[in-house]
Amino acid sequence: MSVVDSLNIISKTIENILDFVANDKVLSEDFQQYLEINGIEIESEKEFNNVIIQYVLDMKMQNGLRVLEYYRRNNKTYDEVIDALLNSFCSVFKVNKVLSNAFDVTCLTSNVSLTIIPMVKMSHLKQIGKFDYIQARILELNRVQYILEIYDVISEFDVYKATTTAIRYMLQNPKTAYYKNDEKKNQLEKSVADFYEKFEKCFSSQFVVTTNKKIDRLIEYFNSYRLTEKKEDYSSLIEKPEKYRFIKVDEFNCDDDTFMQNAIGGFASHKEIYDVALWIDKKRGLYIIPFLKTFFKCFEEEIEEKNECIKEFLTSDKIPPSVIKYACENYEKFFDVVNEALNTKFDNLEELLFNTKAVYVDSGIFSPVVVLFNSELFSLILGFEEKKDEEKNKPQTNIGRNDLCPCGSGLKYKKCCGKNLQ
Repeated sequence: MSVVDSLNIISKTIENILDFVANDKVLSEDFQQYLEINGIEIESEKEFNNVIIQYVLDMKMQNGLRVLEYYRRNNKTYDEVIDALLNSFCSVFKVNKVLSNAFDVTCLTSNVSLTIIPMVKMSHLKQIGKFDYIQARILELNRVQYILEIYDVISEFDVYKATTTAIRYMLQNPKTAYYKNDEKKNQLEKSVADFYEKFEKCFSSQFVVTTNKKIDRLIEYFNSYRLTEKKEDYSSLIEKPEKYRFIKVDEFNCDDDTFMQNAIGGFASHKEIYDVALWIDKKRGLYIIPFLKTFFKCFEEEIEEKNECIKEFLTSDKIPPSVIKYACENYEKFFDVVNEALNTKFDNLEELLFNTKAVYVDSGIFSPVVVLFNSELFSLILGFEEKKDEEKNKPQTNIGRNDLCPCGSGLKYKKCCGKNLQ
């Protein structure tokens, strides 16, 4: 199949899906709910197209099933283009060479070289130059990578923004960390085995719960034990919140500064106090799960925002199936509570996971913690942050306000390390 034929098939398939969303009653109602829940107001045809494409490619329905998966099942369509769309992903790509009809790039999240072909003419992308970074979604079909959408072009000098954006995508979709990189995948598999063995030795349990104010120190304790196997009394790191309740905490939907503060500074930076757990999954590694104890208590008593908590745990791809399996096996009212929250009629775990955790089925997904721990990108960002702190403590007398900051962020000095010195 030629590149032109592939591009036409991809475009036609997306058109068919968008028509289906518009005409299917269940999806139409769900899309309206999606707009209302997220407070999205559409004022132009362009905005509508952008929102509905994101809804189709990224979102889950209110019952936890991905929109694309719903389309495939209801159309009994299992062709390779739908599979490719389901496996499409966003990342940041550094341009190594601009070709006549494509870009030679390095994927920052997996550190592999690729040739990616845009679905628009190269003449429309003249602003993208060698060494710039492309923030984009790509799709692979017949071993060829295509650019479905470009969200931003990041200057070659703004390494900090490119790196933090790549880390954000990697944490949202850990599979991007080893795309086309078998060596990285093997490294992650070994790391998972090590985390699991050491966690069981350290805590003698599948999970341990404390609050967001102490979880960072508990993580430090476990990491120290993992490296030294020296066990000490950690009882002072375990505490309960005054009240078990569910609130929305999303560390990814924020600006870059807040995002990095959460990634580096940890959960303790959040004002509210809530329960957070370390959870070990034998196949996927270590998870840090806010509101785990709150989720379990939903099957025993009335909890504030109970249905929202159940929905979050059942529909979020950040929660592994092992958590849901544990709840199913340990709480008699499991299906009653879940069906009430999701407005469904599930009566067995396999069916429930097939609909809400389909992304995990036959997929080598690793926990964000394991991915971050093995990430050269995150090590680079830690270096940026340390260098920023060092530079801020030094008087800068020979740097112009509009010069690039010497810390390497890619920002002008007046907007970076010199911001508080002007």
